[in-house]
Amino acid sequence: MKKLSSGVLLLALAGCVATDPVQDYASENSFSVRYSAYDEVPTLTSQARDMAIKHCAKYGKYANYQGGNALNPLTAQEIHRFSCDSKKTDDSVVIAGQSQKPSYLIIN
Repeated sequence: MKKLSSGVLLLALAGCVATDPVQDYASENSFSVRYSAYDEVPTLTSQARDMAIKHCAKYGKYANYQGGNALNPLTAQEIHRFSCDSKKTDDSVVIAGQSQKPSYLIIN
């Protein structure tokens, strides 16, 4: 019984890992990635961020995070957008803003 409980817990935790990002769109001025993540708010992964940085660097530009959103409320798919600009902006402002859980998810 103990082994079965451990196995179920491991399967549940494995399902909470974001999938590898794939390029959704790319141009000299913008870049977006798509992947599945399992949280109540958009989840920007390091791998997605690295992809955007490398893409924009090909044009001598910086990747500035524009935000992410769920593709569909019934799936875990997300799209995250970056602009490729000549100046670097503070991505933490966008990330902090979208990291706020909706009020209907907060239980008192």
